[in-house]
Formats: sequence, C-alpha cells, structure tokens
Amino acid sequence: MPKETYLVWSDEFDGQSLDLDKWDVQTGDGANYGLWLWGNNEEQWYQSSNIIVQNGRLKIKAVKENVGSFEYTSARIRTANKGDFKYGRIEASIRMDQSAGLWHAFWMLPTDASDPWPISGEIDIMEYVGNMPDQLLNTVHFADQFGNHSSLGASSYFVNDNNFHVYAIDWDENLITWTLDGEETFVLERGNAAIAQTWPFDAEFHLVLNTAVGGNLGGEVDDGALATPRYMEVEYVRIYQEE
Repeated sequence: MPKETYLVWSDEFDGQSLDLDKWDVQTGDGANYGLWLWGNNEEQWYQSSNIIVQNGRLKIKAVKENVGSFEYTSARIRTANKGDFKYGRIEASIRMDQSAGLWHAFWMLPTDASDPWPISGEIDIMEYVGNMPDQLLNTVHFADQFGNHSSLGASSYFVNDNNFHVYAIDWDENLITWTLDGEETFVLERGNAAIAQTWPFDAEFHLVLNTAVGGNLGGEVDDGALATPRYMEVEYVRIYQEE
C-alpha cells in the first residue's frame, strides 16, 4: 500500500514579486559563487530584473541585452537554506519557450556539501534545450569510485506544445523516479553498479530554476529570436513528504 504524503513546502507565485523568504536570487557571471561562467561556459548575465511574478506565475526572461561583455541576460533562483529537502516528491508545472540557444532547467544541488561537485551529486529533474527541441533530459551527476565525473540519465521524446507540463521526481533512499505529467521517463536505482559505491543522494538538496543561454549544452544561439524576450514560466513548485 502506498505511503501517504503531505505537502510540506510550495510556492504558488500568487504575489506581486518573488518571495525572498523562499528563494535566493543568484546574479552575475558565476564568479562570486566560484563558478566562472556558471561552470558551463554560459553566455548570459543573470539579474534580478529578469524575474517577473504576476497573474499566479513566475516568469524567467531571457533576452538579447548587453551587460558589460555579455550579450544576453536571464535569471536564476534557488531555495538554498530556505527550502532544503531529503527525499519526497518534488514537482513543478512549467511552460518553456523554444529557441536555439536556450537551456531551461529545474534541478537540485546539495545545500551543505562537505565534498565538492560532482562528488556531492546533482539531480536534474528537467532540462530542455532549444537546439534539441524534441528531447527532454533527466540526469544525475556524481563521481565514480575513482572520483571522476559521471552521469546517468535518459532523453525522452517531448513535444513542446507551448502548454504547462508537470515535471517531477519521487525520491527515497533507494530509488529516484522521474515523471512527465505522471508518466515515468527515467528510474535510477541505488543498486545500479555505476553509482552504488558513491551514491550521494542521502543529503538535503535545494531547488534551482534557471534559463541559461548558450554554453556547453545550450549551444549556438539564435540572436534574432532572442531579440524578443523568451520565457520559462512556472505555475507552482510543490514538495510532498511522508509525515
């Protein structure tokens, strides 16, 4: 019989601005966080003015706009030290614009990691890249038994119909299951030989929402398309856990 879970944290974005009791806004080029170009050769400058909350939605705006040596701006927010979770169901309802060079993501990082990335782990609940418009990525990053960066994941067929879809994981001590609108897209078992010896997913993780531009995964940018603002819109983020 399935165990009963309860809503323990959520943001329905029903205010007029981002709730800073729940979210931390990350800005700049990553250097202040020890992540030059955010560790991925990304081409955007993150700034708080690209965060819009209205009509019950969070909108992260990516646009061609010069700031210093950067040609694009966007936004990145996280719940570190404001919403940190170990296990549970983590879900969000998201709509994403598709444009070459955009890299939308809903993901998780450990909050108080004693080990550096990737030893400490990363859970990518959803990544959607404009240069791969029919694919949805579910991935974990970790270090193998020799300390080398490794990843496991799946690419699922995805039709971007410009509607909201629910991206989620169900996570416990032995299993992480990814779903899209309730349909299973990837399952990672603790017993998987590639990760069994180094499994880092027994710590508290926080949420990250961002839209990057270009970079290692984002790829070549369509400047013409980004002359008009493009968005990742979020209706809600919800966390459920057992009592």
